Amino acid sequence: MLFKKTNKKTYSSLFLLLSISSLLAPLYGHAAIVTLNNGDQITGELQQLNDGVLTFKSGVFGEIKIPWGNVAKLVSDDGVRVQLDNGAMVTGQVIVDESGKVVLKKTDSPQAKTLTRQDITALNPAIIDNSTTYSGKFDLGGVFNRGNSHDDQVHTNGEFVARNPDDRYTLNWELNEATSAGTTTTSNRRLLGQYDVFLDPKNYLFANAKAERDELADLNLRSGAGVGYGRQFIDTEITKLSGEVSVNYIKEDYKLSQDRSFPTLGFGFKYEQKFLNQKLVYFNNFNTDANLSDTSDVLLRNRMGIRVPIAAGLNLSTQFNIDYDNAPAIDKKKMDTALIFSVGYAF
Repeated sequence: MLFKKTNKKTYSSLFLLLSISSLLAPLYGHAAIVTLNNGDQITGELQQLNDGVLTFKSGVFGEIKIPWGNVAKLVSDDGVRVQLDNGAMVTGQVIVDESGKVVLKKTDSPQAKTLTRQDITALNPAIIDNSTTYSGKFDLGGVFNRGNSHDDQVHTNGEFVARNPDDRYTLNWELNEATSAGTTTTSNRRLLGQYDVFLDPKNYLFANAKAERDELADLNLRSGAGVGYGRQFIDTEITKLSGEVSVNYIKEDYKLSQDRSFPTLGFGFKYEQKFLNQKLVYFNNFNTDANLSDTSDVLLRNRMGIRVPIAAGLNLSTQFNIDYDNAPAIDKKKMDTALIFSVGYAF
Protein backbone atom coordinates (compact mmCIF):
# COMPACT_ATOMS: atom_id res chain seq x y z
CA MET A 1 0.00 0.00 0.00
CA LEU A 2 1.08 3.54 -0.65
CA PHE A 3 -0.02 4.81 2.76
CA LYS A 4 0.35 3.28 6.17
CA LYS A 5 -2.88 1.84 7.53
CA THR A 6 -3.67 3.21 10.99
CA ASN A 7 -5.61 1.19 13.56
CA LYS A 8 -8.12 2.52 16.08
CA LYS A 9 -5.54 2.66 18.91
CA THR A 10 -3.54 5.30 17.12
CA TYR A 11 -6.54 7.22 15.79
CA SER A 12 -6.67 9.44 18.88
CA SER A 13 -2.99 10.26 18.50
CA LEU A 14 -3.67 11.42 14.94
CA PHE A 15 -6.27 13.84 16.20
CA LEU A 16 -3.75 15.08 18.76
CA LEU A 17 -1.29 15.60 15.93
CA LEU A 18 -3.97 17.43 13.97
CA SER A 19 -4.64 19.72 16.91
CA ILE A 20 -0.94 20.54 17.24
CA SER A 21 -0.66 21.07 13.47
CA SER A 22 -3.59 23.47 13.54
CA LEU A 23 -1.50 25.82 15.67
CA LEU A 24 1.02 25.94 12.83
CA ALA A 25 -1.61 26.23 10.07
CA PRO A 26 -1.10 29.99 9.55
CA LEU A 27 2.50 29.14 8.61
CA TYR A 28 2.15 25.83 6.81
CA GLY A 29 -1.46 25.64 5.57
CA HIS A 30 -4.56 23.80 6.82
CA ALA A 31 -3.80 20.60 8.73
CA ALA A 32 -6.13 17.67 8.02
CA ILE A 33 -6.62 13.92 8.26
CA VAL A 34 -7.85 12.09 5.17
CA THR A 35 -9.22 8.54 5.28
CA LEU A 36 -9.39 6.72 1.95
CA ASN A 37 -11.99 4.18 0.90
CA ASN A 38 -9.54 1.34 1.60
CA GLY A 39 -9.01 2.53 5.18
CA ASP A 40 -5.61 4.17 4.69
CA GLN A 41 -5.16 7.46 6.53
CA ILE A 42 -2.93 10.40 5.72
CA THR A 43 -2.10 13.40 7.87
CA GLY A 44 -0.74 16.58 6.41
CA GLU A 45 -1.81 19.81 4.74
CA LEU A 46 -5.05 20.26 2.84
CA GLN A 47 -4.17 22.46 -0.12
CA GLN A 48 -7.30 22.50 -2.24
CA LEU A 49 -10.19 20.61 -3.81
CA ASN A 50 -10.78 21.58 -7.43
CA ASP A 51 -12.45 19.81 -10.38
CA GLY A 52 -13.07 16.70 -8.28
CA VAL A 53 -9.42 16.29 -7.23
CA LEU A 54 -8.17 16.80 -3.69
CA THR A 55 -4.61 18.12 -3.48
CA PHE A 56 -2.98 17.08 -0.22
CA LYS A 57 0.56 17.58 1.04
CA SER A 58 2.05 14.87 3.24
CA GLY A 59 5.32 15.23 5.12
CA VAL A 60 6.24 11.72 3.96
CA PHE A 61 4.89 11.48 0.42
CA GLY A 62 4.94 15.15 -0.61
CA GLU A 63 2.11 16.53 -2.73
CA ILE A 64 -0.59 13.96 -3.53
CA LYS A 65 -3.60 14.32 -5.82
CA ILE A 66 -6.54 12.16 -4.72
CA PRO A 67 -9.82 11.76 -6.63
CA TRP A 68 -12.55 13.17 -4.40
CA GLY A 69 -14.54 9.96 -4.81
CA ASN A 70 -11.68 8.00 -3.16
CA VAL A 71 -11.93 10.04 0.04
CA ALA A 72 -14.10 8.33 2.66
CA LYS A 73 -13.51 10.77 5.53
CA LEU A 74 -11.87 14.14 6.00
CA VAL A 75 -11.29 16.22 9.12
CA SER A 76 -9.62 19.60 8.77
CA ASP A 77 -8.61 22.34 11.14
CA ASP A 78 -10.31 25.74 11.18
CA GLY A 79 -9.78 28.30 8.40
CA VAL A 80 -10.54 26.24 5.27
CA ARG A 81 -12.30 28.27 2.57
CA VAL A 82 -15.31 26.36 1.22
CA GLN A 83 -16.95 27.36 -2.06
CA LEU A 84 -20.56 26.18 -2.26
CA ASP A 85 -22.46 25.28 -5.42
CA ASN A 86 -24.54 28.49 -5.10
CA GLY A 87 -21.36 30.58 -5.35
CA ALA A 88 -21.15 31.45 -1.65
CA MET A 89 -17.81 31.28 0.14
CA VAL A 90 -17.67 30.07 3.77
CA THR A 91 -14.64 29.70 6.04
CA GLY A 92 -14.38 27.15 8.84
CA GLN A 93 -13.61 23.55 9.81
CA VAL A 94 -14.69 20.78 7.41
CA ILE A 95 -15.68 17.28 8.58
CA VAL A 96 -16.75 14.70 5.99
CA ASP A 97 -18.00 11.24 7.00
CA GLU A 98 -18.51 8.01 5.06
CA SER A 99 -22.21 8.66 4.50
CA GLY A 100 -21.40 11.77 2.46
CA LYS A 101 -22.57 14.16 5.15
CA VAL A 102 -20.44 17.29 5.52
CA VAL A 103 -20.36 19.29 8.74
CA LEU A 104 -19.08 22.84 8.32
CA LYS A 105 -18.19 24.64 11.54
CA LYS A 106 -17.97 28.27 10.48
CA THR A 107 -15.23 30.39 11.97
CA ASP A 108 -17.51 33.34 12.70
CA SER A 109 -20.48 31.34 14.02
CA PRO A 110 -20.91 28.83 16.88
CA GLN A 111 -23.52 26.92 14.89
CA ALA A 112 -22.44 24.13 12.55
CA LYS A 113 -23.91 23.77 9.08
CA THR A 114 -24.77 20.36 7.63
CA LEU A 115 -24.22 19.87 3.90
CA THR A 116 -23.63 17.11 1.38
CA ARG A 117 -20.60 16.54 -0.84
CA GLN A 118 -22.61 17.79 -3.79
CA ASP A 119 -23.04 21.15 -2.05
CA ILE A 120 -19.26 21.74 -2.14
CA THR A 121 -17.68 23.00 -5.36
CA ALA A 122 -14.14 23.62 -4.08
CA LEU A 123 -11.95 23.82 -0.99
CA ASN A 124 -9.39 26.62 -0.77
CA PRO A 125 -10.06 27.77 -4.37
CA ALA A 126 -7.58 30.15 -5.95
CA ILE A 127 -8.26 33.74 -4.97
CA ILE A 128 -9.10 35.79 -8.06
CA ASP A 129 -7.76 39.32 -8.04
CA ASN A 130 -10.53 41.49 -9.51
CA SER A 131 -8.53 44.68 -9.25
CA THR A 132 -7.51 46.59 -12.38
CA THR A 133 -3.85 46.46 -13.40
CA TYR A 134 -2.14 48.98 -15.64
CA SER A 135 0.69 48.50 -18.10
CA GLY A 136 2.15 50.39 -21.01
CA LYS A 137 5.15 51.43 -23.03
CA PHE A 138 6.48 54.58 -24.66
CA ASP A 139 9.20 54.82 -27.34
CA LEU A 140 10.91 57.98 -28.53
CA GLY A 141 13.48 58.52 -31.29
CA GLY A 142 14.66 61.49 -33.27
CA VAL A 143 17.33 63.21 -35.35
CA PHE A 144 18.11 66.94 -35.22
CA ASN A 145 20.80 68.27 -37.60
CA ARG A 146 21.98 71.87 -37.68
CA GLY A 147 24.71 73.44 -39.80
CA ASN A 148 25.26 72.41 -43.41
CA SER A 149 22.27 70.11 -42.93
CA HIS A 150 19.01 71.27 -41.42
CA ASP A 151 16.93 68.18 -40.68
CA ASP A 152 14.44 67.30 -37.96
CA GLN A 153 12.93 63.88 -37.39
CA VAL A 154 10.76 62.66 -34.51
CA HIS A 155 9.24 59.24 -33.94
CA THR A 156 7.11 58.16 -31.00
CA ASN A 157 4.77 55.29 -30.34
CA GLY A 158 3.16 53.92 -27.24
CA GLU A 159 0.48 51.81 -25.68
CA PHE A 160 -1.53 52.02 -22.48
CA VAL A 161 -3.54 49.03 -21.18
CA ALA A 162 -5.95 48.76 -18.25
CA ARG A 163 -6.92 45.15 -17.48
CA ASN A 164 -9.07 43.22 -15.02
CA PRO A 165 -10.38 39.61 -15.28
CA ASP A 166 -13.46 40.70 -17.27
CA ASP A 167 -12.40 43.73 -19.31
CA ARG A 168 -9.43 45.30 -21.07
CA TYR A 169 -9.01 48.86 -22.36
CA THR A 170 -6.22 49.63 -24.85
CA LEU A 171 -5.01 52.93 -26.26
CA ASN A 172 -2.31 52.73 -28.95
CA TRP A 173 -0.68 55.59 -30.83
CA GLU A 174 2.10 56.33 -33.32
CA LEU A 175 3.55 59.58 -34.68
CA ASN A 176 6.25 60.24 -37.29
CA GLU A 177 7.29 63.74 -38.34
CA ALA A 178 10.31 64.80 -40.41
CA THR A 179 11.46 67.91 -42.27
CA SER A 180 14.52 68.61 -44.40
CA ALA A 181 15.57 72.19 -45.18
CA GLY A 182 12.10 73.35 -44.17
CA THR A 183 10.27 70.84 -46.40
CA THR A 184 8.06 68.17 -44.86
CA THR A 185 9.35 64.71 -45.77
CA THR A 186 7.30 62.59 -43.36
CA SER A 187 4.06 63.34 -41.55
CA ASN A 188 1.79 60.56 -40.33
CA ARG A 189 -0.15 59.87 -37.15
CA ARG A 190 -2.25 56.94 -35.98
CA LEU A 191 -4.53 56.35 -33.00
CA LEU A 192 -6.39 53.20 -31.92
CA GLY A 193 -8.74 52.61 -29.00
CA GLN A 194 -10.12 49.15 -28.20
CA TYR A 195 -12.38 47.64 -25.56
CA ASP A 196 -12.28 43.87 -24.89
CA VAL A 197 -14.74 41.85 -22.83
CA PHE A 198 -13.44 38.40 -21.84
CA LEU A 199 -15.69 35.37 -22.18
CA ASP A 200 -13.04 33.32 -20.34
CA PRO A 201 -9.29 33.75 -19.70
CA LYS A 202 -8.46 33.10 -23.40
CA ASN A 203 -11.42 34.25 -25.51
CA TYR A 204 -12.81 37.76 -25.83
CA LEU A 205 -15.05 39.99 -27.93
CA PHE A 206 -13.99 43.52 -28.79
CA ALA A 207 -15.00 46.83 -30.30
CA ASN A 208 -12.53 49.40 -31.56
CA ALA A 209 -12.18 52.76 -33.27
CA LYS A 210 -9.15 54.04 -35.15
CA ALA A 211 -7.99 57.08 -37.04
CA GLU A 212 -4.91 57.96 -39.08
CA ARG A 213 -3.51 60.80 -41.16
CA ASP A 214 -0.68 60.72 -43.71
CA GLU A 215 0.09 64.05 -45.38
CA LEU A 216 2.59 62.64 -47.90
CA ALA A 217 0.07 59.97 -48.97
CA ASP A 218 -2.60 62.65 -49.63
CA LEU A 219 -4.65 61.21 -46.74
CA ASN A 220 -6.44 63.78 -44.61
CA LEU A 221 -8.13 61.16 -42.44
CA ARG A 222 -8.81 57.44 -42.52
CA SER A 223 -11.26 56.54 -39.77
CA GLY A 224 -12.75 53.21 -38.91
CA ALA A 225 -14.77 51.27 -36.36
CA GLY A 226 -15.23 47.55 -35.94
CA VAL A 227 -16.23 44.61 -33.78
CA GLY A 228 -14.71 41.17 -33.59
CA TYR A 229 -13.45 38.12 -31.76
CA GLY A 230 -10.01 37.53 -30.26
CA ARG A 231 -8.15 34.68 -28.60
CA GLN A 232 -5.13 34.79 -26.30
CA PHE A 233 -3.40 31.60 -27.47
CA ILE A 234 -0.33 31.98 -25.21
CA ASP A 235 0.09 34.41 -22.33
CA THR A 236 3.20 33.71 -20.27
CA GLU A 237 6.13 35.75 -19.03
CA ILE A 238 8.25 34.44 -21.92
CA THR A 239 5.78 34.12 -24.81
CA LYS A 240 2.64 36.03 -25.77
CA LEU A 241 0.54 35.27 -28.83
CA SER A 242 -2.95 36.51 -29.64
CA GLY A 243 -5.08 36.66 -32.79
CA GLU A 244 -8.15 38.66 -33.82
CA VAL A 245 -10.75 38.67 -36.61
CA SER A 246 -13.16 41.54 -37.13
CA VAL A 247 -15.70 43.26 -39.36
CA ASN A 248 -15.04 46.98 -39.84
CA TYR A 249 -16.30 50.03 -41.66
CA ILE A 250 -13.65 52.42 -42.99
CA LYS A 251 -13.99 55.93 -44.36
CA GLU A 252 -11.16 57.68 -46.28
CA ASP A 253 -10.94 61.44 -46.77
CA TYR A 254 -8.30 62.54 -49.31
CA LYS A 255 -7.00 65.99 -50.23
CA LEU A 256 -7.10 65.47 -54.00
CA SER A 257 -8.30 61.92 -54.68
CA GLN A 258 -11.91 60.83 -54.44
CA ASP A 259 -13.15 60.06 -50.93
CA ARG A 260 -14.23 56.48 -50.24
CA SER A 261 -15.99 54.37 -47.61
CA PHE A 262 -16.33 50.57 -47.46
CA PRO A 263 -16.72 47.55 -45.14
CA THR A 264 -13.71 45.30 -44.48
CA LEU A 265 -12.85 41.93 -43.03
CA GLY A 266 -9.93 42.33 -40.65
CA PHE A 267 -7.32 39.91 -39.33
CA GLY A 268 -4.39 40.50 -37.01
CA PHE A 269 -2.02 38.96 -34.51
CA LYS A 270 0.41 40.06 -31.80
CA TYR A 271 3.47 38.00 -30.97
CA GLU A 272 6.19 38.57 -28.38
CA GLN A 273 9.05 36.22 -27.48
CA LYS A 274 11.82 36.74 -24.94
CA PHE A 275 15.28 35.22 -25.45
CA LEU A 276 18.62 35.06 -23.61
CA ASN A 277 17.14 35.06 -20.10
CA GLN A 278 14.69 37.81 -21.10
CA LYS A 279 17.53 40.12 -22.21
CA LEU A 280 16.25 40.22 -25.79
CA VAL A 281 12.62 40.66 -26.86
CA TYR A 282 11.32 40.01 -30.38
CA PHE A 283 7.90 41.45 -31.26
CA ASN A 284 5.66 41.36 -34.32
CA ASN A 285 2.30 43.13 -34.59
CA PHE A 286 0.42 42.51 -37.83
CA ASN A 287 -3.03 43.49 -39.08
CA THR A 288 -4.79 43.69 -42.41
CA ASP A 289 -8.15 44.88 -43.74
CA ALA A 290 -9.64 43.47 -46.96
CA ASN A 291 -12.27 45.58 -48.70
CA LEU A 292 -15.45 43.50 -48.93
CA SER A 293 -16.70 45.62 -51.85
CA ASP A 294 -13.46 45.30 -53.83
CA THR A 295 -11.30 42.29 -53.00
CA SER A 296 -8.27 43.84 -54.74
CA ASP A 297 -8.24 46.67 -52.18
CA VAL A 298 -6.17 45.63 -49.16
CA LEU A 299 -4.69 47.63 -46.28
CA LEU A 300 -1.80 46.03 -44.41
CA ARG A 301 0.33 47.15 -41.48
CA ASN A 302 3.21 45.30 -39.83
CA ARG A 303 5.42 46.35 -36.92
CA MET A 304 8.30 44.04 -36.08
CA GLY A 305 11.57 44.46 -34.22
CA ILE A 306 13.63 43.78 -31.13
CA ARG A 307 13.91 45.43 -27.74
CA VAL A 308 16.95 45.19 -25.48
CA PRO A 309 16.35 46.02 -21.80
CA ILE A 310 19.12 48.29 -20.46
CA ALA A 311 17.78 49.20 -17.00
CA ALA A 312 14.64 48.94 -14.90
CA GLY A 313 11.86 49.74 -17.36
CA LEU A 314 14.22 51.22 -19.98
CA ASN A 315 15.06 49.59 -23.30
CA LEU A 316 16.61 50.20 -26.70
CA SER A 317 14.56 49.13 -29.71
CA THR A 318 15.01 48.63 -33.43
CA GLN A 319 11.74 48.49 -35.35
CA PHE A 320 10.91 47.89 -39.01
CA ASN A 321 7.54 49.23 -40.24
CA ILE A 322 5.63 48.22 -43.35
CA ASP A 323 2.47 50.03 -44.49
CA TYR A 324 0.79 48.78 -47.66
CA ASP A 325 -2.27 50.17 -49.45
CA ASN A 326 -3.17 48.33 -52.65
CA ALA A 327 -5.39 51.23 -53.78
CA PRO A 328 -3.53 54.41 -52.77
CA ALA A 329 -4.32 57.98 -53.75
CA ILE A 330 -3.52 59.11 -57.28
CA ASP A 331 0.24 59.15 -58.06
CA LYS A 332 1.12 57.72 -54.63
CA LYS A 333 3.11 54.57 -53.94
CA LYS A 334 1.50 51.46 -52.51
CA MET A 335 4.12 50.74 -49.85
CA ASP A 336 5.91 52.75 -47.17
CA THR A 337 8.72 51.28 -45.07
CA ALA A 338 10.69 52.70 -42.16
CA LEU A 339 13.57 51.52 -40.00
CA ILE A 340 13.40 53.19 -36.59
CA PHE A 341 15.80 53.28 -33.65
CA SER A 342 14.44 54.53 -30.34
CA VAL A 343 14.69 54.54 -26.56
CA GLY A 344 11.69 53.23 -24.67
CA TYR A 345 10.18 52.90 -21.22
CA ALA A 346 7.76 50.15 -20.17
CA PHE A 347 5.79 49.57 -16.96
